[in-house]
Amino acid sequence: MREKKSKKKKEKFVDDGRVVASMDSEYITGYKSRKSRENRKALREANVTRKERWAIYKAALGAVMPVFCMFIVALVLVLFFLYFFWMH
Repeated sequence: MREKKSKKKKEKFVDDGRVVASMDSEYITGYKSRKSRENRKALREANVTRKERWAIYKAALGAVMPVFCMFIVALVLVLFFLYFFWMH
């Protein structure tokens, strides 16, 4: 018959204090650094009204939109030329 295998005894884990991965809160998603919290606090203290805030958003969108539109137009042109001139 078969002989029974002896079970290996597991060693008890002892924490020796080594760090394998840093668990600092700075690297956790959602953590706000002191600098970003101070910036947000300064923005809140600026007392920007709702209309002013929307004006800021519109100005930022107006600055980015032409570049975005040019990118889309260039992409469409490249796809158009690839489809009609390279495929046929």
